[in-house]
Amino acid sequence: MRLDRFLSKTLGESRSTVKKYIRNKKVTINGVAVTSESFQVDTNSDEVVFNREVLHYEEFHYYLINKPAGYVCANEDNVHPTIVSFAPEFMMHNLHTVGRLDKDTTGALLLTNNGKLTHRLISPKKGVEKIYLATTDVPIPNELVAHFACGIKITDHFKTLPATLEIVSLNVGRVTVVEGKFHQIKRMFQAFDLQVVNLHREQFAMLRVDDLAVGEYRKLSPEEVNLLIKD
Repeated sequence: MRLDRFLSKTLGESRSTVKKYIRNKKVTINGVAVTSESFQVDTNSDEVVFNREVLHYEEFHYYLINKPAGYVCANEDNVHPTIVSFAPEFMMHNLHTVGRLDKDTTGALLLTNNGKLTHRLISPKKGVEKIYLATTDVPIPNELVAHFACGIKITDHFKTLPATLEIVSLNVGRVTVVEGKFHQIKRMFQAFDLQVVNLHREQFAMLRVDDLAVGEYRKLSPEEVNLLIKD
């Protein structure tokens, strides 16, 4: 990989900026200052140092955020703020969301630039579980547990896969699904004349946001990434 491209990706700065660093001898490779922007870096073996810091190249990036309400899951939107623009790291690494949460829904949301993994994780055939906590406007009838377990027809042409409903309290239900159709959780309750007034995703795959306040985010650990890839 060219040195200027390597620096641009690891530092999150423009090619023109990193070229100045190179010309000013601020970058060393294996202990030697390099002034050629086209120098080929071996990302597996070369030690690249900038401002006394060793730089590590990562092809793919993975972040978990406890999504706040008011943000849409898109890279661009002319009306609403996007979750990708929420943090500089998300934009720097050209991340996208793995699936979507509604604008007013909070909770566990994974962002990455690994398109192949994204495609696999959002496929219903892979059975990746998503767990939601839904608050409804009226008490949840006990018989909905059996209805959810059989799958619910939410349009004339679509019936959901079987889902698990646990009634947590009078107006609160915990729903586990393996697919993510448009407004699916809300529409499942609406099929029985219940309106979801608050929706929070507690878990995506094995990733939970119990340790993250709304709006907080973190990088996934190597162990978590391996679990997602092997899942």
